[in-house]
Amino acid sequence: MRSIRVLTGLALASAALVMSVPSAQAVSPSCQQALDDAEITQRNADTVNADPNTSAADKKAATDEANQAASTAQRFCDSTDPAVRGSVHAGEGGTQTGTDPAALAGAAALLAAGAGAVYLRRRDNAGHE
Repeated sequence: MRSIRVLTGLALASAALVMSVPSAQAVSPSCQQALDDAEITQRNADTVNADPNTSAADKKAATDEANQAASTAQRFCDSTDPAVRGSVHAGEGGTQTGTDPAALAGAAALLAAGAGAVYLRRRDNAGHE
């Protein structure tokens, strides 16, 4: 009975792992370049806005430039990449970042090792009864 619980737990854990894997989609190189440019422009605007010695006009110009770059990237990617929908998120966890194959392989190996251990333990218990 205990091994059935363990197998059920392993099945639920593997189902949760499969469901939690994001469906990553690649973007075209030109769309990725536009996204990278928008991110660089945003970082520059953040740096300018954080500097207390920068004038208000320079801060507004940097913010406007970052907004324009983000808008251009969004329009460009939406029109050239059917896989990209909605607003552009240039950060961790977006669809531009793929799933780490090493992490998936490690999780699959861990689940396989757990299932193998349960099978061997059950087989061992069956022989001692």
